[in-house]
Amino acid sequence: MYTKTTVTLTLIILLLLLPSYLLSIPTHSSGGIIYGPTNYGYEFGYVKMNGIMSIITMYNLSVAISSPMISIQQNICLNVNGENVFVQNVIQPLTVNKSIWITSVYYNGYYNTTSFSYLIGSEINLTTIWTPEGNTTIITFYASNGTLTFDKTYTLKGRFIGVIYDGYIIGTVVGGYGNGATAYLAKGFNISIVSFYEYNGSWYVPPVAYSGYPNTGENAFNGTAYYYDGKVWVVYGNSSGPQLLYNFSVVVVNNTVYTFPPNSLWVLNNGRESFFVNKTSFENGAELSPFMIINHTFVLEKKIELVFPQPVEIDGVRSKVFYLPSPEAVYIDEGGKLVAEYINSSSYSVIVNSSSTTTSSSVSLSWSIIIIIAVVVIALLLPFVIRYVKRRQG
Repeated sequence: MYTKTTVTLTLIILLLLLPSYLLSIPTHSSGGIIYGPTNYGYEFGYVKMNGIMSIITMYNLSVAISSPMISIQQNICLNVNGENVFVQNVIQPLTVNKSIWITSVYYNGYYNTTSFSYLIGSEINLTTIWTPEGNTTIITFYASNGTLTFDKTYTLKGRFIGVIYDGYIIGTVVGGYGNGATAYLAKGFNISIVSFYEYNGSWYVPPVAYSGYPNTGENAFNGTAYYYDGKVWVVYGNSSGPQLLYNFSVVVVNNTVYTFPPNSLWVLNNGRESFFVNKTSFENGAELSPFMIINHTFVLEKKIELVFPQPVEIDGVRSKVFYLPSPEAVYIDEGGKLVAEYINSSSYSVIVNSSSTTTSSSVSLSWSIIIIIAVVVIALLLPFVIRYVKRRQG
């Protein structure tokens, strides 16, 4: 009798504790096994380019005890005379407001490296330009804190053939301090990166961006990245692998076509080819594509309609009514975070009803699960409780 009573009371206590336990389980999780040391940052590729610019803002550089400090590296690989040339424009922060500037070119089996005096300031602009001049290639590095600008030029003997594209390892990333080191990011770590590529004298935002692909000898661990407000934020986290930060997309509001990401270069073909940035007039049947080596074409039509009871922000545009030319992933602003939602003709109504209430929907779902489990447990325990009460009364 004593054993059965103990078991029954234990089960009742567990039942009472169950909702609290379930509510403590995070509703949102990156999940999976941690990918391992890598590079977190703003990585891209497949665009015709003659230069890269990165505006880095440092807020918190916390690393784990005994971890090496970080470096922030702008990396690109060029083909000069048929050889891979690894080009690096790097800062090594000593504090949030003080960094060492380093440039490096690996060519013909040798590193040509130059280290400079300190850059003062938490916001640093790193820019790298390459210029073909006959049988030579000129690479010029710039670093600026907004007040002072420094430059360094390398002249390589060899004809410039092109940028080596693999889709993602061009870009600006966080890694260890140097010499193959791995930095272990700590709670509070926070930097932002804005990136542009140069084409025909103008600067544009890459149409697709990633994070988490190793692109240099130095690595980082315990980080993650996300895109918001035109910036890639690298923060403390546990990213489980390479991340797609954003992809190109198109929405139509009234009779205006808006492109994402903002300030990316697009090509419109409506019988003649023209370039534009951010928006253009809607022309049914016209074709438009992000300007990149891999071609993807949107044929303009108002195929999918999204209607919201209140204005929402999709792809940086605020409205109650949107049209999509075809099924695609768009980016919905949910109070400080961009959430990618794939929308097609059969699912858009679900998105419309839930997109502005993702958090409350998740909480409601959690409570539904809790209630169902509680009911099942009560149903299983009830016969034991009744039997116990009858015996006590008898």
